Amino acid sequence: MLTITSISTSFVSLFFLLVGSKVYYSWRKEKSPLLKFFAIFLLSFGFQQLFFSLGAGLVSSSSQINVMFWAAAHIFMFIGISYFILLPVNLRIPRWEKLIFKIVIGLSVAGLAIIILNIPATQGQLLANNVYLFIVPAMSGAVIGIFTTVCLVFSFFILFSASRRAQDKLLKARALFIAFGILVFLSGGPMHNFVKGPGLTFLADILIIIGAFLMILGVYIPKIFSKAKLAKKTQ
Repeated sequence: MLTITSISTSFVSLFFLLVGSKVYYSWRKEKSPLLKFFAIFLLSFGFQQLFFSLGAGLVSSSSQINVMFWAAAHIFMFIGISYFILLPVNLRIPRWEKLIFKIVIGLSVAGLAIIILNIPATQGQLLANNVYLFIVPAMSGAVIGIFTTVCLVFSFFILFSASRRAQDKLLKARALFIAFGILVFLSGGPMHNFVKGPGLTFLADILIIIGAFLMILGVYIPKIFSKAKLAKKTQ
């Protein structure tokens, strides 16, 4: 069954999977840790949105089955954010990379356990306007909200701080694009837990895509400008 939510999140999933595949192949050529972390983040959120779409009434009208897809989607959410946080850490404080990754993975496992334990109390509901809404227990909602917000806000402040200290204009631009991309992405992601109308559902997904696009520009901006300079020299 097609719902507004399943259609909208399917497009978001396709965007993340296609762009994530492109970044992954770039990483295979260049072996840059930034490209590796970003590729895992993009691909993970592509699968997260895919499972969210499947759970939003696309394959079943059963609330129990859809909640299982919803829970599975959050496995990829935790993986994606756990690797994404390494991107700003690698840029600014690489010596803390392993420690922070261990902490975030530990929190992810604990958070996922709470979500799984609360599956019986989670419900999927198709509204009259064809928007599919998950009614989530307070504990699960708090885990998802706190984990994503703390990790992404932490990443934002590291990158914003790096942009203020950077002398190189390209490095400053890279940090700013990724930082503000995080803010836009963060404003769109949690909206899915609250929106009940088609317009706001599409707006949430558009914000997620815009946020990801800004981060992609940030990651690739040094490469874009270096190619532009090379093209001018060869003219």
